[in-house]
Amino acid sequence: MKPLRITGRFDAMPPPADWREQLAMLAGGKPRRISLWTELGLYGALSCMAQAGEACLPPGAALWLGSRRGTHVATVSVIAQLRDELPMPLSFLQTQPSQSLAILGAQLGWVGSACFVAGGSPAALLQLATARMGEAGVLLGWVDDMDGGSSHWLRLYPEAGDGGRAASEPNAAHPMVDGIWSDLGAGRVKC
Repeated sequence: MKPLRITGRFDAMPPPADWREQLAMLAGGKPRRISLWTELGLYGALSCMAQAGEACLPPGAALWLGSRRGTHVATVSVIAQLRDELPMPLSFLQTQPSQSLAILGAQLGWVGSACFVAGGSPAALLQLATARMGEAGVLLGWVDDMDGGSSHWLRLYPEAGDGGRAASEPNAAHPMVDGIWSDLGAGRVKC
């Protein structure tokens, strides 16, 4: 893995009782017509970016989002609606993870390369995202809406060494990155 520099980190598992109020403050208003999963993702991403001191995701940055089960709560709701009638269009749209990426991009004032990965592990997501990361870095999240919900985010940049090449020794942030994502992936931290 490339040596990395962490400029922002956010972990909420489960989120605090007032997380929706915090989200409304970060977003400049209460988000409407989005799923719980997207709300959790937006809350975590905006909190991470605020900690990184960035209001917008710069051009050239990547946005990667992973989840153990994706939009589980919205999907269960749509399946229940199917038993009686066709699901409502908005309900169906809330089951699509790509909708979350579009909402995140719009909120962050960003257009660029975004990717959603279902299943797998946070460690594998971190490895994939950093392997494809450019100079503008990556905003990386792992979100789940089950068991009270969770939202884990990192704002990462490649660590530059002499001559603009990657540093040969990992920086002090590596144990933190490895610990967060490895623990999530190994099940030591439940999402």
